[in-house]
Amino acid sequence: MPTFFVQPAQPTALSDKYEVELPGYELWATMIHNVHILIHLTNDGVPVEFEERPHESTSSVILDSHVIQSDLSGLLNTLHQRSALDFEVPLLRLKVVSFRDETTLGISWNHTLGLHLIYPPPTFEKPVFPEPSECTIEELRSSIYYLHELCSEEELCKKYSERVHTSERVNWFFERQELETLCNSLRQRSPSAASRLSIHDSLSAYIVTVINRILPKQIRKIKYRFSGASFACPDVAGNAIIEILTALPENPADITGIATSIRETLTYYRQHEIISTWMSVASHMMLVAAKAGKLFYYPPTGIMSVNSMAIIDWCSAHFGQPESHRHHMSGHGLLYLRVFGANPWRGDDGSWHAPEGRIDISIGVPQGCRQKVLDILAQGLNSLKTDG
Repeated sequence: MPTFFVQPAQPTALSDKYEVELPGYELWATMIHNVHILIHLTNDGVPVEFEERPHESTSSVILDSHVIQSDLSGLLNTLHQRSALDFEVPLLRLKVVSFRDETTLGISWNHTLGLHLIYPPPTFEKPVFPEPSECTIEELRSSIYYLHELCSEEELCKKYSERVHTSERVNWFFERQELETLCNSLRQRSPSAASRLSIHDSLSAYIVTVINRILPKQIRKIKYRFSGASFACPDVAGNAIIEILTALPENPADITGIATSIRETLTYYRQHEIISTWMSVASHMMLVAAKAGKLFYYPPTGIMSVNSMAIIDWCSAHFGQPESHRHHMSGHGLLYLRVFGANPWRGDDGSWHAPEGRIDISIGVPQGCRQKVLDILAQGLNSLKTDG
């Protein structure tokens, strides 16, 4: 399969630089082997691989319109592709596959690069947080639980493999109107007038109640991730995020209480000083892990992790095909909830339908529980008792 290196148009945002230094909080998804972390800029260009499959349809790989698919590895640039100058795997790789009916563009990137729109051009100036005191570290240590269990790269791969292979993926669509109805109902029941529940709060709370109906050991906490600190430049390149824990009410079916807890926790952690302190401690703990040559593991027991990209309109980058362009990813983990804006889908008559606010979710559930979860979801939100 031919591969070409595409050079960027000059000047770029980093034309005058030879390297970019990463602050401690950027190390969370990086295999760390050096405490002083730098991205070296080699100007090698972005490798783009091309493949033709004229006798195959995209349906042989992409099985439905859900964002999360089982295996997309064949649509991604091969991992053995190396840079011509420094023999390191490029941080960004592309692959174009031409099928009988459609063309796919596969994008692989290192998580450190984050997600950024094409315009305006990104900045690489990132906030640097002060070294926390020992008192502050101990105060927040329990809330940054996932940095406690350090392990080797081999151990980490084994743990994640077990987490995937002991779970089954559930995909489901929710119509915007039914989620709005649920949210309005919960808002009327929320004990806090200042707590304006969002659709996302309501959806996450609903999924918790569904899972708690089938798990012997119920979800007691939710791990949320969000970005967008007021002091951070909105155009900064990277994926600096805060991951926070929400303790849930004693009643595992109290959807109103669960949604309210989520909203109150998110509101608290969006304060300027709270974010600064949290990032300072997280950076410190990540660097401690780096110095020990260890990686950190996200234990799933009793905790549902939420990673939402619903606000991102992936399909706006439609390459001239606004009706049929879709966005897909792969992978799942136990109790790992991922939320997206839905893709367009093709009807039985072959015509394309716009998602119109539809939400697409994916979550890993214990083996043997998938059909039970699907059966509960099939009952619809109207069958839900919102008073817990």
